Amino acid sequence: MEILDQSYLNELVVRAGRGDSNAFAELFAATWETQFFYLCRMQQNRKDAVRALQEVYTQALQRLPSLGRAGLFLPWLSHISYLYCREQQDSAPGAEGLPEKDRHHTREAEQNPYHLSQILNLPLTESQILLMTYVQGLSDDETGRILNLSNTLLRRYRKEAVRHLRRGMQRGAEPGTEQKKTAAPAGRRQKKASVNTVTRHIKERPGAAEVTEILENVFEACGQEPNTVPMEALASYAVYRRERFSLQKGVLIAGLILFLLLPLLFLLPDFEVQGIDEGERGLPVYTIEVYSLLPVGKVNVRLNTHALPVYEAAAREYTVEPTRNGTMHVYVELVNRQSLQKNVTVRNVDASGPELNGSEIGEETLLLRVSDAGIGVDYREIVAVGASGTVYHPLETDEAKGEVLFVYPEEDWDVYIPDHIGNTLHLALTLE
Repeated sequence: MEILDQSYLNELVVRAGRGDSNAFAELFAATWETQFFYLCRMQQNRKDAVRALQEVYTQALQRLPSLGRAGLFLPWLSHISYLYCREQQDSAPGAEGLPEKDRHHTREAEQNPYHLSQILNLPLTESQILLMTYVQGLSDDETGRILNLSNTLLRRYRKEAVRHLRRGMQRGAEPGTEQKKTAAPAGRRQKKASVNTVTRHIKERPGAAEVTEILENVFEACGQEPNTVPMEALASYAVYRRERFSLQKGVLIAGLILFLLLPLLFLLPDFEVQGIDEGERGLPVYTIEVYSLLPVGKVNVRLNTHALPVYEAAAREYTVEPTRNGTMHVYVELVNRQSLQKNVTVRNVDASGPELNGSEIGEETLLLRVSDAGIGVDYREIVAVGASGTVYHPLETDEAKGEVLFVYPEEDWDVYIPDHIGNTLHLALTLE
C-alpha cells in the first residue's frame, strides 16, 4: 500500500543529492523502517540487519549525486540492500553449511544463474519487484510498502518485467537446447523456503536512540556534516506521509460545502434601478445594479409589452434605454433560479421631433419657423437635399426666434430638422 508522498520524496532526494543533510535525514526517517524490514528477510539476526541498515544508507549517501531520476530512489535503495546482503552471504565463511532456509540467494544463483542475471539486467523497478516476489517470497503488500507502489501499479510493473524477461530469454536461446519458459514457477516454489524469521526481527527493531546513532554513523562515514534537525522532530513529520482517508475527507468536505451553500439556494436577488433626473428631457439611460453573492442568471426588461435590449456595463451592473414613456418591468434572476421583478414608471422620454410653426416665401429666400417642446432643435444639423442630390445648408438660423432661413429653392427639396437626440422633422417642398 502506498503510504508516502512520492513528489515530496523526490524533492528530498534532489536536495539531499546537493548535500542537504537535513533532507537526507528526513529521507532516512521516512524509509528506514521498510528497509529494515527488507534487510531482516535477508539477514541471519537482528545485529546483522542493523549493521546492514547502516551500510546501505552509507552507500546511498555516497552514491546519491549519481542517481539520475529522483523517482527511482526507493527501488534503487532496495537494490543496494539486496546487493549488499547477497555479497555478505556469498563471502561469509562456511556459506555452504548454512541452513536451507538461509541459502536461497546462493541456491537461486547456482540453479538458475541465467535467469538471475536476466532479472538483474531489467529496469531497476521491475528487477526489484521480481527479486522480492519470486526470489525472496515477499507478498504484494510487503513489496508495495517497501517500493511505495500501489497493488495495481505493482502488478503492472511485474507484468512488464516478466514480458521483458521472456523476450530476452527467447533471444538468448541456442539451437538444439530447450529454453526455460520463465523462472516465475521456480521462484514461487522457493517462496516458503525463503521466509525468514522476520516477525521476530521486526518486533526488535531499533529504538529512537539507536536510529539516531545509525544516522550519525552514516554522516561520519561519508565525511558530511550531520543533520541539524533532531531525529525526534523528523520522525514526527507527517508531510511525507500520504494519509489514506481521501474518500472520507472528500465526503466530509462535500457535505460541509453543501451545508454551507444550502442557504444560497433560496437567496433572493435585490437590485436598484436608477435613471435621469425628473427635470431632464431626452432619451434617458437607466442603470440596474444587482446586489447578490451569487452570479446573475439573466436580466429582462419590458416597456409596456415591448422588450428592450439590456447591456452589461460591469459586474452585476446593466443599462437599458427606454424609447417611450410607460411602465418598465425589470426582471432579475440569479443562477439559483430565484427571481425578483420591479416596475419603474418612465415619463421623461422625448420621443417626438420638432414642429413646423410657419413659413414665409420671399423673392429669393425661404423662412421656416420651428420649435421643439422636448430637448430642443439641433440647428447645426438642419439640411435640405434637392431632387438632384445637392445638399443645401441654411443661410442663417436664429435659435431665440426659432427661425431658419434658406435660399429660395430652384428644385424640389426634402428638408430635415432634427432635435438633439435624433428625432427629425421631415418637410417636402415642391415647386409649382
